Amino acid sequence: MKNMWIIFMIIGLIVLCLLVLLFIAARYQRDYWRYLGIPHERPKKLWLIIKQLVTQTLSTEAMKTAHYTAIYNKFKGSGPFCGFYALLQPRALILDRELIRQIMVKNFSNFNDRGIYCNQKSDPLSGDLYGLRGHCWKEMRQKLDPSFDRDRMAWLYDSLYEEAEQLLLVISTTLMKQQHSTLHIQKLMRRYVISALASCVFGLNAEQRKKYPLDQFEQMTELVLSTRKHGYLMNLIMIRFPNFCRKLRMRLTPKEAETYFLTLLDDIVAQREASGVRHQDYLQLLLDIKALELTTHEYEADKELNAHLQHELAAHAFVFLKAGYEQTANTLSFVLYELALNTDIQSQVRQEVKQAMEKHHNHLSYECIQSLTLMGHVILETLRMHPITPYIMRRVIENYAVPDHLKYTLFKELFLIIPTHAIHNDPEYYPEPERFKPERWGSPRDSLKEQSTWFGFGAGVRNCIGMQFAQLQLRLALALLILEFEFTLNSKRPLVSIDDGIALQLTPLCVVEPGLEERAV
Repeated sequence: MKNMWIIFMIIGLIVLCLLVLLFIAARYQRDYWRYLGIPHERPKKLWLIIKQLVTQTLSTEAMKTAHYTAIYNKFKGSGPFCGFYALLQPRALILDRELIRQIMVKNFSNFNDRGIYCNQKSDPLSGDLYGLRGHCWKEMRQKLDPSFDRDRMAWLYDSLYEEAEQLLLVISTTLMKQQHSTLHIQKLMRRYVISALASCVFGLNAEQRKKYPLDQFEQMTELVLSTRKHGYLMNLIMIRFPNFCRKLRMRLTPKEAETYFLTLLDDIVAQREASGVRHQDYLQLLLDIKALELTTHEYEADKELNAHLQHELAAHAFVFLKAGYEQTANTLSFVLYELALNTDIQSQVRQEVKQAMEKHHNHLSYECIQSLTLMGHVILETLRMHPITPYIMRRVIENYAVPDHLKYTLFKELFLIIPTHAIHNDPEYYPEPERFKPERWGSPRDSLKEQSTWFGFGAGVRNCIGMQFAQLQLRLALALLILEFEFTLNSKRPLVSIDDGIALQLTPLCVVEPGLEERAV
């Protein structure tokens, strides 16, 4: 009996010691920035953190954006970065332009980790450019970069033009069927973008869509983008300890969606390889990369190698949906919204398109689209006011001492936030940031300044690889739509947020509309 009491006392002491150590660790984490003498935002009360973990309460992107903007405005000028806390985890918010340039360009190799969990073996669709880091990312980027030069975009132009024409047809048909001229423009833009990606990236032409309907394709895409496979705490653990979680074969992609996309691509790739017919789309470029990879290995028929390359191909294709579907559709919706707000600029863009077509034999060719300077400025200004990514996250790979700031060091594994939205709305860089002013991009541009003050498609070496593709999608749709319709605001549905949708009134330019009561569909 005496021995049992001794065992209980030892167990009790061990538990007590663990609790004390846990308390000390939590205390240290809460005072991390104070110990380093870095200006910082104080952490939340411990009970609020525990409540958030227990209730699995998530911060929305809008909440994070507002939070980072408030921190930026509060601490700007205090140093190259300031500190804050995500629950108990210390993070740094970058304030200085030169430090941003160091992170994104000059010392990129030490900051090329986005802090996103991926598992190529157990979750092949997660092994894309967006989530990879280090040598794996560099190798994949080098493979894909040649596929996105301007010549390749000209090669894809016809396929994208067909999708933009289909968008025009859908809008015209919808307006004819209803008793008013107001549309939820965002829904239509999402359909246009998903259809273009299905056709150009996944090879889903009209014949293939009989077996793989576009509605199902869109449903599976939404399943991946909107479903959270794990809770808030587990996602934090996966981001903080990725190697450990990979050993446990943890994954992010829903199995149903993974099976669908892998089966779809296996089927289409097998058909193309059997027929030997080359197609003018991005999937063909991915197949060329795969074929080149096979020829560099001794055993071309190796089933394991072929399966690995097929999974790589699927990840390359799927990243377009992950990083380009909602982002391109939202940007297109915002461009139309800003043009509806600023009808004088809309008229100027329309006139520019007409003049460009006259110079190109009344044909909206690839060269014609690329010559639209004002439209390009409109897109740049829209991305400033409504950035695709309101903040950029990076993880430090090795300790980094900030030049010319002795006490400022970014330590290994620390997460960094570059507050895109806050910088884009900083009057020091963009006077009258609340105003839509495409002309601000008309003067000679300082490329060094843009590296640290404009992040429309990211910045530096790890910028968006598909930005030329996205720009072409945007320009084509805008050119066709603006030639056919005048866009004005629906006064009964002003924009609150992108989640509420954007309701615009469309007036065909060749038809005088009678006065109709406005209401959103």
